[in-house]
Amino acid sequence: MGLLTPLYLAGLAALSLPLVLHLIRRTPRGRQMFSSLMFLTPSPPRLTRRSRLDNLLLLVLRLTILALLALAFARPFLREAAVLPFGDQVGRKAAILLDSSASMRRGDLWQQALKKVEGILDDMGPADDVALMTFDDRLHTQVAFDDETTGRHAGKAALVRKRLASLAPSWGSTDLSTALVTVAGELDTATDVQGTVAEPQLVVISDFARGSRTETLEAYRWPEKVPVVAYALVPRHATNAAAQLLVSDEEGGEPRVRVTNAADSTGDQFFVTWGSPDQRPAAEQPLATYVPAGQSRVLRLPRPNDDAAADRILLWGDEADFDNTFYAVPPQPQHVRVAWFGDDPADRADSARYFFELALGGDLLRNTAVQTVATVDDLRFAKDALPALVVATKELPVEAGEVLQPFFDAGGTLLIVLNDKWGAESLKRLLADVELDGPPIADQRDDSSRAPAGDEQNRVYRMLGEIDFTHPIFAAFANPRYSDFTKIHFWRHRSLKLESEKSATTRVVARFDNGDPAVLERPVGTGRILAFTSGWQPEESQLALSSKFLPLMQAVMDLAAGSPVQTASLIVGHDAPLPQALTRDAIVEKPDGTRRPLAAGTKTFSDADQPGIYRLHLDEGEHAFAVNLAAAESSTAPMPLDSLEQLGVRFATRLTRAERAEQSRQQRDTELESRQHLWRWLIVEALALLVLESWLAGRAARKVQRELA
Repeated sequence: MGLLTPLYLAGLAALSLPLVLHLIRRTPRGRQMFSSLMFLTPSPPRLTRRSRLDNLLLLVLRLTILALLALAFARPFLREAAVLPFGDQVGRKAAILLDSSASMRRGDLWQQALKKVEGILDDMGPADDVALMTFDDRLHTQVAFDDETTGRHAGKAALVRKRLASLAPSWGSTDLSTALVTVAGELDTATDVQGTVAEPQLVVISDFARGSRTETLEAYRWPEKVPVVAYALVPRHATNAAAQLLVSDEEGGEPRVRVTNAADSTGDQFFVTWGSPDQRPAAEQPLATYVPAGQSRVLRLPRPNDDAAADRILLWGDEADFDNTFYAVPPQPQHVRVAWFGDDPADRADSARYFFELALGGDLLRNTAVQTVATVDDLRFAKDALPALVVATKELPVEAGEVLQPFFDAGGTLLIVLNDKWGAESLKRLLADVELDGPPIADQRDDSSRAPAGDEQNRVYRMLGEIDFTHPIFAAFANPRYSDFTKIHFWRHRSLKLESEKSATTRVVARFDNGDPAVLERPVGTGRILAFTSGWQPEESQLALSSKFLPLMQAVMDLAAGSPVQTASLIVGHDAPLPQALTRDAIVEKPDGTRRPLAAGTKTFSDADQPGIYRLHLDEGEHAFAVNLAAAESSTAPMPLDSLEQLGVRFATRLTRAERAEQSRQQRDTELESRQHLWRWLIVEALALLVLESWLAGRAARKVQRELA
């Protein structure tokens, strides 16, 4: 005999209440004093009749009715009639999803995770199946369900333990949503296809950092049959900060560093400095900064002038060092040769060459060497000494087009700067679809109104009225804040026109406000010819004295020589693009010293699995690139699990084997009781006894009335 709700048996204790009340000896409630008896000796009263039960059968019936009601509410059942053997307990199909991202390197998080997995394995029963998956920015299956090496379920726990001993956190970011969606889909599909009665269960062991990606869950409907059991790991020390290079030397400015402090940090004082490959600080005094929890600060961190090998930013002051180093390859300057065909002296402050070299002299990523060429023979460049740009500020020889053809075929750029005295005829020979349009225009409106050269306000001028901002040399000014050229006045320019602009090969890049071409371009071979119809020196325009001259000359050099090699930071786990497709086999040296061969024709390196400086060894030199952690991985404050529930994830509580056994026993007892319904027979018996009790009580009452009558 078993009871489904034995608590109701406590009602049997109430059966003794009427019996006790009936048997209690009744004593007088008080005393009444009489004056005539005050001198008599008191004597105790003699009991002539004790309390006794008058109708024992009636009392027994009533008590029995109450007992049957209490027993009916306890819902008894007969265990001997059980048809469900307790040994046939339903097994579980548990997928353990272990976070192995870089944030798990904090403190003792990985050791906590291993203990959680061990506890789950210890609680597995013979009917349970288990699989082990790890995830960072990708999902990795370590031990699959029904592994062929162990049979169906036998030895799975031992196999998982063996595989677990060889695992360690990676340097990848945390893509939590993709891992959850993938494993939940596999569990749901396997349950439907295989028709198994095993209970699917997804166990997630992670620090659930806020930097984890969850966007995949937004468009996913979580399966009803797959509950999630989450074990959120908490580090012993929570303070964590990270430094990230925002503006590096590639942009020509002083580097700026952003220091970010996690939202749950207890510390707020940090130090940053540049460091060498041996982790030695490059500065004696590091830069101190105060960053409250959950906030960030941007500060300037100049590169040390006396340490050219500084290739990383070091941070300290927190309790997690996995993200305390940000790698940045030292800038490698580009060496560019420029040939100057003209009589402009480089040391005169009013010459075009002076302003040209001045504009390019402060570029940290490009060393420009300007060489003077005086004759047509000097334009016959050797194949191994071709310049990237030829600037012509005087009349080119007739045979210049033929002489410069190898230069154009190699992708070279010829920049012709016209003035009011020369250049138009040579330009017409090079640009066949260009013709002169009247005499040179130079400070003239009429002779009577011509102002002196020093009177800038009253001089006649032209402005740029139409500019093609899609062209590379003007693309930097496409933003409306920088596209205003109306403050730049041109005193002199050469008036030209195209024979037929629709069919002309020459392209007008910019025009003056009167429609005359200001900048022209014509492709020649793989190179090009650029022509400015006005000079930039103060004698001819205000261009050299404006703030737009430097970026304009930089854009011309980028067009001629290509942009400097960018050493922007790459992310761990992403493919690293190589500077060019390999023409022969090469070797990449990783930060830990291991070397990976690359076959000829390879365009990307796909084994960037750790942060640091990677070095590609080529015949012509070495190319280095930096790989860093994803910035989101430093956001280590715990994520509220409610946010995952709002995205549809169904959380549940994991039960131990003993708890599951008790739950199974309760389910079996409930089913047995629902089949037997013994409480109904108890209610029927109680009603029958109640009818009998009513009849006996009525008969006893009539007998008493007859005796009294």
